[in-house]
Amino acid sequence: MIQPVRRIFVTGVAGMIGSNTARALLSHGHEVIGIDNFWRGTPANLKDLASNSRFTFRHADLISDEDWHRDMGAQDGLVHIADIVAGIGYVFSNEWQVFQRNLLINTRVARAVSERQPARFVYLGTACSYPQQMQRSVESSVLAERDKFPADPESGYGWSKLVGEIEFRLVTKNIPTRLDVLDLHNVYGWPCVYRNATAQVIPSLINKALTATDGRLHVWGDGKQGRAFVHVDDVADAIVRVLGYEGPESTFMIGPGHCTTIAEVARLIQQHPGVRIQEIVFDTSKPTGDIGRFADAGLAARELGWQPRVDFRSGLHVLIDRVIEDRG
Repeated sequence: MIQPVRRIFVTGVAGMIGSNTARALLSHGHEVIGIDNFWRGTPANLKDLASNSRFTFRHADLISDEDWHRDMGAQDGLVHIADIVAGIGYVFSNEWQVFQRNLLINTRVARAVSERQPARFVYLGTACSYPQQMQRSVESSVLAERDKFPADPESGYGWSKLVGEIEFRLVTKNIPTRLDVLDLHNVYGWPCVYRNATAQVIPSLINKALTATDGRLHVWGDGKQGRAFVHVDDVADAIVRVLGYEGPESTFMIGPGHCTTIAEVARLIQQHPGVRIQEIVFDTSKPTGDIGRFADAGLAARELGWQPRVDFRSGLHVLIDRVIEDRG
């Protein structure tokens, strides 16, 4: 029987998923050691955690620094969230750089796992690692864990995450560390990057809507492409659940069982009372990425008792409130 871990190392702790995961783990009585280099996350995202005696922050670059795991032991857990991730424009304009840096990050983390052999290791994968030919419809492109191979991701980002999973499975093959992989669909929530080129689709659209001077919201593509959007609180819940899981499965699809088109996202943003948009304009000259995908999360429901709980419209409008507040 695997003993429950009390101390959890969280990479990428200053990001959206990392900071919310730290809060969830602390609320469940764990001690959290968070690691980040502030490439995308910020110190402000951790401000409320600083006063918690069970939270420790270590400023470190996973590629170049090795001291961050100096005291990790066999009774500890590791949740690996850190990666180079961004919106579609950034990812497709910087594919090699994203691919290379994610490989370097994951190799360094794999070395730490090999040396320290923590009891539990949770790796956050992505639906982007699944075959691109299975992501061609907003109505029927449902992804399940069994669909990952034969591999054919669309982007260098998807490949980098898949290669990372393969490396982690190899490094944990002959050591006591238990590895579990959560393949996430499109995560949204607060805190998020919304101002620069690395912003992902929802915060990017929110920022465009709030800063538009002509009453128009400009959307990349024709708006017919869709994603399965999952709130960060639901992702943090899945991480907490899988850390206590002792069953036979090791890969879980995390996301809702339906697509929301980008056009619908834009309309929901337009409906927020703080947004002043009269027209949504679609720019078909811009990249759209995979046409559509959503999750068969039946395995996560059966084995982890997990299901998405945050209503998308409500979660989106709360996020818009937070962005408006942050903008001042």
